Amino acid sequence: MIVGYNIKKLRIQKGITQERLAECLGVTSRAVSQWECGRTSPDISQLPILCHVFGVSSDSLLGIDVEKNEEKIEKYLIEANDLGNCGKRAERTALLREANIKFPRNYKIMQKLAESLVCEYSRKGIKDYGEVFTLCKKILDECTDSNIRYETIETLSEAYDYAGKKDEMMKLAEEMPRSHFSYENFMLYRWRNGDKAFLERQGYISYLINQLIAVIGCAAGHRRDDGSAVYSSEERIKLQKLQVDLLETLFPDKDYQYMAQEGEIACSFTAVAFIRNNDVEGAWRWLEKAVDFAVHMDTYDFNAAHTSPVLKGYSDGGWIAEEEGNRSQVLLKWLTSDKETEILRSDARYEMLTAKLEEGVKHTKRG
Repeated sequence: MIVGYNIKKLRIQKGITQERLAECLGVTSRAVSQWECGRTSPDISQLPILCHVFGVSSDSLLGIDVEKNEEKIEKYLIEANDLGNCGKRAERTALLREANIKFPRNYKIMQKLAESLVCEYSRKGIKDYGEVFTLCKKILDECTDSNIRYETIETLSEAYDYAGKKDEMMKLAEEMPRSHFSYENFMLYRWRNGDKAFLERQGYISYLINQLIAVIGCAAGHRRDDGSAVYSSEERIKLQKLQVDLLETLFPDKDYQYMAQEGEIACSFTAVAFIRNNDVEGAWRWLEKAVDFAVHMDTYDFNAAHTSPVLKGYSDGGWIAEEEGNRSQVLLKWLTSDKETEILRSDARYEMLTAKLEEGVKHTKRG
């Protein structure tokens, strides 16, 4: 049997005796010998342990044409990614289901299917994440690839969150490494000169900028255990202004790319605060900035590189389109239909901004 031959070959390559392998598996050395002679085969429950000991995939262990399958699997994953980027979530899920049936032992496909289900269900308000839990549990029980495991833990935590299982979500959170244990942080002072190192460093800078600006926004709206706001309205405005100041300082050429979304959200919240304080002129100042950020977010060239010094030559790429609408569309809907914005509609600037947003909707790019 091929599996027995592969076990013997891998065992010898790793310098492991039959007795030691038997000890790892909780069987007798005679059982291992029987496998290697092709008289019997290991139980399917022992395959994950064998894969872990030898550091190979189950396909490799079972002698499946790995190279040919990898090409087919990669094709499925690329097509699924393209569907997701176009907001076709149901189609992406269906394709990944098909791939999972054809390649039931491929953990990357399982993880992407679980991720797609969470993305689709969360937007439909579905609370039953049983299929996601099953897929993720199988991956975590069997898969030894640390990257896939971390991606699975993140997907599972999102499913627990949407399903209202906060305790389970927090248990998973404890399994994730802290930020100072990340590859990027590890390499921070170890990166040397060279094109690859510089590209990775820029990617890390882009990530840190977005995280910093986003977490300031999260902190601004944070509430205590009793439901009270941590920051007053005036303090929150200052924090959201800080978000915008950071973006405008770091990107003097206004090449915000996908980080424009954080600017639009900060400006929109600030505009609302000014409306509620009966400061209409203040609201207009922030609303005009919000519109500029929203239109930039929806229409920038995904292939273009940053020109501002901090990320010069680096491209953040595109963003996943939302079926519910892009940022211009969301802002346009709020501006034209929300009761709080009625006070703005008699101003000449209203028509100008709505027209600008309509152009943003019309010329939205998908990536």
